[in-house]
Order: sequence, then structure tokens, then C-alpha cells
Amino acid sequence: MKKALHLLAILFCAVFAANLMHTEAMLEQIEHSVIRLHILANSDSTADQTQKLLVRDALVQAASEWIPEGATWAEGCEALRARLPEIQQRAEETLRAAGCDAPVQVSFGEAAFPVRSYGDITLPAGNYQALRVEIGAGKGQNWWCVMYPALCLPAAEAEASLPEGEARRLTEQPEKYEIRLKCVDALRAVFRRLRSL
Repeated sequence: MKKALHLLAILFCAVFAANLMHTEAMLEQIEHSVIRLHILANSDSTADQTQKLLVRDALVQAASEWIPEGATWAEGCEALRARLPEIQQRAEETLRAAGCDAPVQVSFGEAAFPVRSYGDITLPAGNYQALRVEIGAGKGQNWWCVMYPALCLPAAEAEASLPEGEARRLTEQPEKYEIRLKCVDALRAVFRRLRSL
């Protein structure tokens, strides 16, 4: 009986480990097929949050020009890296037209994101390639979407169509919950450590 329980425990552990490895592989595949846009406001003041949304609208409007239609994920990353000065200029011009002289920092690289839903699509927490736009001190509530594949426009339109009070609540309140699997996070850390050796 003891031997049977021991074998059952080993089998359970093997199945559990295989499922964790499969989950890790799926999460990594998602991370390498999505490019995020992350805009950080100077502060949580109404003026700074409004300026963040103006920059968002200007960048989302131009996003289709930056990543060629039919581009792969890697080509989209390279296209955005090549256009960083243009993206920064567009953000700065948008702020200056609104009477804001806050500096803008634009970068592209890997960034950690929490779980986020865009309509019917939910992206797991993870490290994604992202276009990051930081306005001023970058201490205010942020806004993000998916640039590749292009989900920004539907997300921005959906938010804009909400009643004014509801849209303001969404921009002024931080995310309250982040769903994570500690065992998956630990396994991912082990895999990253092994890859770096």
C-alpha cells in the first residue's frame, strides 16, 4: 500500500510539473507575440490625467503608421525602435498644443505588466515588449493597451464611450487586484535563471 501511494505521489508530481512547464511555455509564447503601449501621467491631477489621454489619443491615432501591416512581432518591435524620436516628437507636440511643457521620455523594451483585460481578451501578468511614454515625473495613474496586434483603438474607443464619471473613475483609480500564480512565477524565475547561466 505504501509503495502504491509513493508511486501515486510521484505520478502526481510529474503531471503537476509537466502542466507547470506547459503553462510557462504558453505564457512565454504570449509575451513574444504582443507589444504593449504604456503611458504614465505626470501626476494624478485632473490636468495631468487629461494630458495623458491627449497623448494617448495622438499616439493611438498614429500607431497604424508605425508598424507596417502584416509585420511579424519582431518586425513590429524593430519598427517601433526605429521610430522612437518621431513618437517622442508627436507626444511632445501634443502636450505643447495643450499648454503643457512637461518633458517626455519615450523608450522601448521589456516591462512587467499585471493581468489586464481588453474586451474579451485577457492577457496574463508577465514581461512584454512595450513602448513606454513617461510624461514629466511619471508618478500619475497610467494607461496601457496592446499595440501589436492592434487592440489600442478598440480599447480607447470603448473607454471614451463610457459615461464621463465612469471614465474618470477608470483613469483615477489604480488596479486593485492582480491575479498571479506564485508557483508559475517561481518556475519562470527558475527558467530565467537557468537561461542566464
